Amino acid sequence: MKLVLPSKPVLQVALDLTCLGRATALATDLSRGIGCNKLLIEAGTPLIKSWGVLAVSLLNEVTKCMVVADTKTMDTGALEAELMLKNGASIVTVLGVADDYTIRDAINKASDLGGYVAVDLINHPDPLNRAMYLVGKLGVDVIIYHIGIDVQVSRKKTAIDLLKEVEEIKKEYPGVAIAVAGGIKPPQVPELVRAGADIIIVGSYITKSGDPVKAAKDIINKFQG
Repeated sequence: MKLVLPSKPVLQVALDLTCLGRATALATDLSRGIGCNKLLIEAGTPLIKSWGVLAVSLLNEVTKCMVVADTKTMDTGALEAELMLKNGASIVTVLGVADDYTIRDAINKASDLGGYVAVDLINHPDPLNRAMYLVGKLGVDVIIYHIGIDVQVSRKKTAIDLLKEVEEIKKEYPGVAIAVAGGIKPPQVPELVRAGADIIIVGSYITKSGDPVKAAKDIINKFQG
């Protein structure tokens, strides 16, 4: 089932927090200050590990935006997709290094429930070829190119280093939704959008800002830059 975003491109705010109260307050401010047309709310992995499906359910309730459950599923794809989608998520994430059966089971369950699966290529040894296979053979509709926090710190890499791969997969499969994540700041956004990114995932630039709504708008204002 093809992912229908509220708009393209769209900002996904990664709430990689452990405090549920802060996460819901931040999500509420963002949804009120920006609206759901340009916004996806992500229940980050630390938040889900801290609070489980409650976090997903509350974020859905307080924002009414599409909620992404960043489970980074590695096994039991159908079960984890069902848990998240039945509790308010619209999208659930599965790791690209997971077995094809796990990814296929998650996709099938999501389709049954009217939701979507995004496959995260974080730390995959051959992300471009894996992306091509996932879209061409398994019918994945959302690919996440992702440089993790530890790699950002230790190797000084960010999502801008993924430009060529975003361009290649978009050229081959123009219908696939491409998300990018990894230390993104406003000046990098126009290049990522021109390369074909549909979803710009931003965490700490927004969540650690003194004015998260303004920080989110700084990103969105660069979509047409």
